[in-house]
Amino acid sequence: MADDEKLKRERAGTYRTADGRFTIEQSTTGWLLLDSEQTNELGLPLARGPFATLDEARAAVAEARSGPRPISDLDERRARKRAKEGAAPAASRAPDRPERRAAPRRAPRRPTGHELVIREIRASDGDELRKLWAAAGFRSLGDDDRSLSRFARRNPGLVLVASEGGRIVGSALGAFDGRRGWIYHLATAEDHRRQGIATRLVAQIEAGLADLGCPKVNAIVRDESESGRAFWKARGYVVNAAQQFGKELDAG
Repeated sequence: MADDEKLKRERAGTYRTADGRFTIEQSTTGWLLLDSEQTNELGLPLARGPFATLDEARAAVAEARSGPRPISDLDERRARKRAKEGAAPAASRAPDRPERRAAPRRAPRRPTGHELVIREIRASDGDELRKLWAAAGFRSLGDDDRSLSRFARRNPGLVLVASEGGRIVGSALGAFDGRRGWIYHLATAEDHRRQGIATRLVAQIEAGLADLGCPKVNAIVRDESESGRAFWKARGYVVNAAQQFGKELDAG
């Protein structure tokens, strides 16, 4: 086995190749092989799997180095959307709105020596996310592992974290209810603010929602967060006069 393909255990359920490029992560569906240098059409790390065993995922590293394919089904959803709306073929579309290319691209390298990776949430992220959100002053209701997993399954490609060197430094939870889009829990670690991380997270969620045909997105912002309101206004979001009512349900 080549040295670069030997695995180092990062923590329970997470292994990394010696060169740091590939991470093997245990999920609820099996083992996923994630490539930090190649991203898919949403800017998320290209992934293979799930694999039934760690050994199967390890064996896939060599093949993945030659160019893995994303597990995202966004292309299929785009095709269904175009067919439903009777969209013209890509070649005849207006030049002022070019089709987004699905070709892999390299994620930018940061001055720290670690690459900042925007990826979908994983089953093992719960504890780190709750610490991030507690530091940001968010409420923890509905943030348990089971709820986060259910939320991610209902909104594939929209529930994102920013990770650097294996540490979660940002988050944004996107959702689409069929009528409106929503963004919850946009947060950045204090030592990583003003570096464009939140902007990247929001941009990727907006792109994903647009591809689903979502006409409008709403952001959930804490009333006392002046900096939060300034962030959203700078990105074209406006405050409406509607008041939001809520009620907690006993889901058993």
